[in-house]
Amino acid sequence: MAGRQMKKRPAGKRPANVKKKKNNKNYRIGTLLLFIVLSIYLSGYLVKLINRPSISIETLNYGTIDVPATLRGIIVRDEVVINSSIDGQAEYYYSENDRVAKNTVICSVKNTGTTDVIESEIKKIDKSILEAQKSREDFSLFKDDIKSVEESIENIIDNSIYKFVNNDLSEIYSFKNQIQTQINQRNQIWLAENSKSTDELAAQRQQFKNQLSGNSETVTAPESGIISLKVDNFEEIVTPDVRTSIAEDQIKMTVRPSYISKSLSQSAGSPLFKLIKSNTWYVVSYVPNSVASEWETGDYMELTTTVDDEEKTVQMQIESMEAGENSTYVVFVSDRNMADFLDIRTMDFKVNEKLQKGLKVPNEAIVERAFLKIPVEYISESNGVKGVIKRESDGDKFKELKILKSDDKYAYILQNFNDFKLGDILIGTGEEAQQYSLSEVTTFNCVYVANSSISEITVVDILGQNSDYAIIDAETGYGPKVYDKIVSDASVISNEEQVS
Repeated sequence: MAGRQMKKRPAGKRPANVKKKKNNKNYRIGTLLLFIVLSIYLSGYLVKLINRPSISIETLNYGTIDVPATLRGIIVRDEVVINSSIDGQAEYYYSENDRVAKNTVICSVKNTGTTDVIESEIKKIDKSILEAQKSREDFSLFKDDIKSVEESIENIIDNSIYKFVNNDLSEIYSFKNQIQTQINQRNQIWLAENSKSTDELAAQRQQFKNQLSGNSETVTAPESGIISLKVDNFEEIVTPDVRTSIAEDQIKMTVRPSYISKSLSQSAGSPLFKLIKSNTWYVVSYVPNSVASEWETGDYMELTTTVDDEEKTVQMQIESMEAGENSTYVVFVSDRNMADFLDIRTMDFKVNEKLQKGLKVPNEAIVERAFLKIPVEYISESNGVKGVIKRESDGDKFKELKILKSDDKYAYILQNFNDFKLGDILIGTGEEAQQYSLSEVTTFNCVYVANSSISEITVVDILGQNSDYAIIDAETGYGPKVYDKIVSDASVISNEEQVS
């Protein structure tokens, strides 16, 4: 130890380990400060993320919406009720809802007690006349006619016999009817022929025929039309002639048609059937002004009601409208599906506008945005990009446009204060180029499409809307398409914002 000498530290210098300790201390402080800053940033981001409204996405598809208003209407048809002129039982030759021509025999009515006896006597006389005529067939004045009928019977048999060789009896009733028709024709010839041997029988037959005509009637259709067995006593009250002046009290009535039974005897003056003479029919209704305010004469609507627990829909056109203080008198007209509504006179119905076919979106997904109108003649193309020449402080520059809708006169772009705003100057092209100041703004309904992670605003055309949903046009060329994804609530997002 005595031989070792301690070196003196130069003045002003600190030991190396002291400097190292100081550097480590500064590093720890910097790291702590950085940690604090990052913690504050992350905390703020988490708070913002937690408080950020959730963005719900749904896929567009076709759908329908219910019209909120249920209306009351009365049906108007051109129809006539045919009554019986005598007491008796009706025999019908046509079914309900069959179409018949003018003068077609619809039914016959006969007094069953008297006519049955008379018809029985006529049949006995007919049998005697036929037997007498057959015995003198060779001397008949109508010999050739009878021969022709019998040859027709033979031809029918010859042409039909092969159909029954393989036990195919599908044509048996047609075959029977053809033969019976020819036999009846031959019998009528014999019955109509006068001969001394049958003069007395023919006179007796005519007497019974005269008695029969007094106890029966044949009823024909006065016009062509559709047969109905439902009557309601409104047939001559609400006619096409008065369709523009039907009282509201009549429309509010509940009318229940009665059915004309085919099995019960009818009394003189009671209805036998109703004939609807025209395919054109009407529905008359008093419609609240709030519902009819968007309608116009000539518009096509779909009316839906329930008939016998079955939903029926028909397309009708508004023939006329007359606005009142609280309601509008509306006459709908159609020449379709009348048979579906023959059993009712008054009805509760809903109206669906014909154009309400498209994509169904919730009302919350729709937002209204302002768009600038740019004349199409100021739009040019550069390197496949559409844009306009915009005058700026440092010169005229080509600015790209994101056109969201256009027509023959204008292209519409979303108002963006960084790129385009009211007052900006556009420069036309060509030798006589003129300036145009952006001065017009219009608004469109929009939705946010979210097919990617970024929202894109898209213009939509609303065809129909109620309190919950809207139907938008799927055929515009610029709107969203089926299966596109949209933001369900447009209030929680803006254009070109991160969706997920």
